[in-house]
Amino acid sequence: MTVEILFGEWCNLFGDSGNVRFLQQCLPEAEFVHTSLTQRPRFADAAPDLLYMGPMSESAQIKVIAALRPHRDRLAELIDRGVPMLFIGNACEVLGQVIETPDGRVEGLGLLPFTAKQEMIKRYNGLTMGTFEGITVMGFRSQFTFGKRTGPCDGFLKVTRGAGLAPGDPWEGFRVKECIGTYLLGPILVVNPAFTHWLLGRMGADRPLPFEAELQKAYDLRLREFNDPKVKF
Repeated sequence: MTVEILFGEWCNLFGDSGNVRFLQQCLPEAEFVHTSLTQRPRFADAAPDLLYMGPMSESAQIKVIAALRPHRDRLAELIDRGVPMLFIGNACEVLGQVIETPDGRVEGLGLLPFTAKQEMIKRYNGLTMGTFEGITVMGFRSQFTFGKRTGPCDGFLKVTRGAGLAPGDPWEGFRVKECIGTYLLGPILVVNPAFTHWLLGRMGADRPLPFEAELQKAYDLRLREFNDPKVKF
């Protein structure tokens, strides 16, 4: 079993590299391939069981898009084949069509039908809760961009509290087969054990999680807090 982590030296903001460390504990037998920005991605030659990329700075997005553009068609093929992928935070914007910046436009990989617009003097911070295949998923968001869908694409979460992809959008994130893009931070796998079970199941490797009782206790406490109408989103 292979898990490929893309560009961890750049894509590691908000502590969401904790997702990777948690997966390493969940899958001690797996090979974790840490691909740097200057290396040829492993997925270009062999499909991983999971492809993961975390959030990055806005300047890093330009470098990441340039590194992935030669492999754009291969990524499209793997998405179509249903290879599990998880793009966290603004990593999902790399898959979109355009990122509008104060200095112009950055062309994305065009694999998802949405655009993102940066507003660098207006950071959005907030909580989001929603449902995914009967699972309640929670997380925090911190971003300078809001996305806008430009075509049909399934969302990741049906939002029950907090903001969707943009104001008025009832869905957060994206899902194309087993490729998921979400702005939720957390790290999402640590704070949402049921979703982690779902992801491991898609990889064909579901099993009890490390510290599962403690994770579930923390999840239950967080769920009560997120359901409290006094908590601001």
